[in-house]
Amino acid sequence: MKTLIYAWRFLTRAKSYTIINLIGLSFSLACCIVLTRYLHQEQTVDTHCIDREHVYGVKNIVMGNAYQGQVVHQQDSVWIDPTCIEHYTQVIPLNQDYVLEGNHRFAARVIVTDSVFLQLFHYPLVQGESSLAAPNSALLMKDFATRIFGENTNPVGKVLRYSNGKDIIVEGVLDRPSNKTSLNFDLILSQRLSDENAWNRMGLEFYTFFPGTDMNHLAEIGRIPRYINPPQYDSRKFTFEFIPVEDIYWDRSMQHDETDMFVIGNRFYFWILWGVCMLLLLAGVLNFINIYLITMLRRGREYGLKKVFGAKGSHLFRQIWTENFLLVGSALFIAWVLVELSQPWMNRLFGDTISYSPFDLWLSVVLLVFLPVLASVYPYLKYTLASPLVSIRSVNMGRQSIRSRMVFLCIQYVLTFLLVLLSFYFNGQLNLMLETNPGFRTKDIVIARLVYESNDYSSYTPESIRQRQQRVKALDDKMNACPDIEAWEASFADILNGDYEGVFINGQGEKMKLTMRMASPHFFEVYDIGFMEGALPDMSEDRGLFSAVVLNQSALKAMGYESCRDAVIKEETPMATRGLGNSSLSVSAVVKDYYGGHLSLGKKPTVYFVGNSMSGDVYQIACVPGKLDKVLEYLRKTEQEIYGSEDFEYQILEENIRKIYDTDRRVASVYTLFAAIAILVSSLGLFGISLFDIRQRYREIGIRKVNGAQKKDLYRLLFRKYLWLLGVAFIIAIPVAITFIYRYTENFAVKAPLSIGIFLLAIAIVAVISMGTLFWQVNRAARINPAEVIKRE
Repeated sequence: MKTLIYAWRFLTRAKSYTIINLIGLSFSLACCIVLTRYLHQEQTVDTHCIDREHVYGVKNIVMGNAYQGQVVHQQDSVWIDPTCIEHYTQVIPLNQDYVLEGNHRFAARVIVTDSVFLQLFHYPLVQGESSLAAPNSALLMKDFATRIFGENTNPVGKVLRYSNGKDIIVEGVLDRPSNKTSLNFDLILSQRLSDENAWNRMGLEFYTFFPGTDMNHLAEIGRIPRYINPPQYDSRKFTFEFIPVEDIYWDRSMQHDETDMFVIGNRFYFWILWGVCMLLLLAGVLNFINIYLITMLRRGREYGLKKVFGAKGSHLFRQIWTENFLLVGSALFIAWVLVELSQPWMNRLFGDTISYSPFDLWLSVVLLVFLPVLASVYPYLKYTLASPLVSIRSVNMGRQSIRSRMVFLCIQYVLTFLLVLLSFYFNGQLNLMLETNPGFRTKDIVIARLVYESNDYSSYTPESIRQRQQRVKALDDKMNACPDIEAWEASFADILNGDYEGVFINGQGEKMKLTMRMASPHFFEVYDIGFMEGALPDMSEDRGLFSAVVLNQSALKAMGYESCRDAVIKEETPMATRGLGNSSLSVSAVVKDYYGGHLSLGKKPTVYFVGNSMSGDVYQIACVPGKLDKVLEYLRKTEQEIYGSEDFEYQILEENIRKIYDTDRRVASVYTLFAAIAILVSSLGLFGISLFDIRQRYREIGIRKVNGAQKKDLYRLLFRKYLWLLGVAFIIAIPVAITFIYRYTENFAVKAPLSIGIFLLAIAIVAVISMGTLFWQVNRAARINPAEVIKRE
C-alpha cells in the first residue's frame, strides 16, 4: 500500500510529464485497440462452424477459373470412399430471390439445405425449432423475420409463398452468430421443397471425415482432371480440392456468382493493418519509456541513496512497476473512452460493424499486465546495473544520458515518417485509380434486376415458361418504349462482373489464355465501347447463341495478329462454341480496351461472343444525360406493373466502380489517420524530452548570453540537435518505405509514380509540426535573464 501511495504521490508531483505520457499512450493504445479488435474479428470469421479446421468445402477449378462448389461424381472414376465421410451437406445459394406475405413481396437471400448444415454451422435458435423436418419447413433469420412480421409478432407457424409458387411454413427463427460469417442469408429452405432434390442447380458441398482419413490421398484424387459432364456433350474438365472452412474466407481466387451473399477477406490488407498496429504500439511504448526515463533521471539521487542503504532490486522494480501500472491503467481507461467515442466512425472506416465481445476484456487484461512490465524492464536494468555513485550524480548529469533518449525518439520518428510516406503514396494511388478513365461510359448507367422469376428451375412447366416469356417480353417492350433510355442490354452480369477465362488457339497453333464474355450488340452501345476495326454483321434475323467473334486490342495483340483481317481463333476446350466442335472462328471486329475491374489488374485481353440470344435478369441501361431520376421512376413503375414488386433494386455504375476501390480507400484512410496520431505521439515525446533537456541547459544559455550570444545563435543551438534527429530518422525511413511500396504495388498494372514531392512534403509537415512543438520552449529559453539563472544555480 505504501508503494502505491508513494507512486501516486510522485506522479502527481511530476504533472507535466505525467500528462504528456498519458496523452501519448492513450492515443497509441486507442489506435491499437481499434485495430486489434478488427483484426481479431477477421481472424474469427466462421467460428460458428463446429470445427472450422476440419469441416471442408470444395474448391472447383475449371479452365483456370476457381469456384466454391461440389464434387461432380461420374461413373468413370473411383471417387471418395463413402465410409470415410462422417457428415455431408449441400447448400444451394439463391441470391435475389423473394417470398410473398399476402400481397407484399420481400427480396431475400435464400439457401437451400438440410439439417446437417445446422449441425455443422451453429446459429442461435430464437423461436421454434430448426429441424427442417417437413419439406415445406422454413427458417428465418431474426432481422428478416422482423422485417416481414414486425417485432411484436411471433413468426412461427406463419405461412409464406415462395417464388416457385409453393407455400412454406416458418418452423423457427435463428439469430446471426456473434462472429463474422463468409456466407450470409435471410432464409433457409429444405431441399425437399423442390420436386427434384438437386433443384437443377450446382450447390456448395461441406464434408467432415472420420479421424484417420488420409487427406493427402483425397487431394491426389482431386488433382486428376475429370469431365464435368459426359464427354460426348461437354469436353470441359475440372479438378477439385478440399479447403477447410477457416480458409474459405481468405481464398480470393474463388469466384462467386452470388456476390451479395459471400464475403471475401484480404490477407494483404490484414497484414497491412497488423503492421500499422505494431508500428503505433511500438511508437507509443517507446514514447512512454522515453518520458518515464526523464522522470527517473530526476530521481537518480533517491535511488542511489536507497541502494547505498541496502535497498533490494525487487523493491526498486516494484516501485517502478507500480508507477507504470498506474500510468498504463489510466491511459487504458482513456483509450477505451476514445474507442467508444470513435466507434461509429471506425465502423464506417472499416466497412464493418465491430461489436463488443469477451475478447475486449482479454485484450485489456493483457495490456494492463504486460505493458507495465515491458515499460519497467529497461529503467530497472539501467538503475540496477549502475553504481550508486552514478545514480546519485545522474540528477546533475542529464546530458550524459541524452543518447538513449534520443535513440528512442529517433526510432519513434522513423516509424512516424514511414506512416506519413505510406499515407501520401496510397492516397496518391487511390486518386490515380479514381480519376483514371476506365475506357467505357460510366455516367448515367443503371444496373437493375428487373426480372423476378423463381430460382427453382425444376419448378418450371411449359405453361410457367410461357408466362415467364410473356412477362419478360412485356418488360423489354417497356424498355424500348421509354424515350429517356438510350440503350439497354439484359444479361446475367454487368460489365464489372461475369468474365471467365479460357484457352484459345490462333491460326499458327499458339495458345493464349483470354477472358471470355457473352454479349449482345447492345453491350457496346450501352457502354460506348468504340470499334477500332471491322464491324458486327447483321443479326436482325439471327437468334443463335452467337453470330460474331470480337476481340479487344489486347486480345488481338496477345493472339499475334495486327489486324482482324484473316484473324481466326479456336477454343482449346469448347465451351462457348460447344456446338461447333473444334472449328476455327473468324474475328469480325476489334474494339477498344477498357479496365473491367480494379485498375491494378490492367486491361484484360478479352474475346466477345456476340449474339442476339442474350437474356438475363440484370438490365444494363444507358440513360439520356440528365434523365437518370426519370428513368429510375419509370423502372420502378414498370416493375410494379409487371411483377407487383415494390422492392425495386438498382445500382449506379459510377458507385459500383468506386466500391471496387473500397479496400484501397480504407488503406489510404488508415495510413492517414494513424500517421496523424503517430505525429502527435512523437511530438509529445519530443516535447517531453526537450522540456527536460532545455531546462538542463539554462545555465549554459545564460553564460552564452553574457558572452554576447544573440537570439538567432541560441535558436540555432537549441534546434540543431533535433533537426539532426529528424534528418537521420527521415533517411532511415526512406528505403523502408520504398521497399514496402514496391512490394505492395509489385503486380499493379497501373501505379502512381513515387515522386520526390512525396518525400519533401513528408519531411516538411513532420518538421513543421515537431519544430512548432519546440518553439515555445526554445523561445522561452532564449528570453531568460542570465542573472536569475546564474543566481539560482
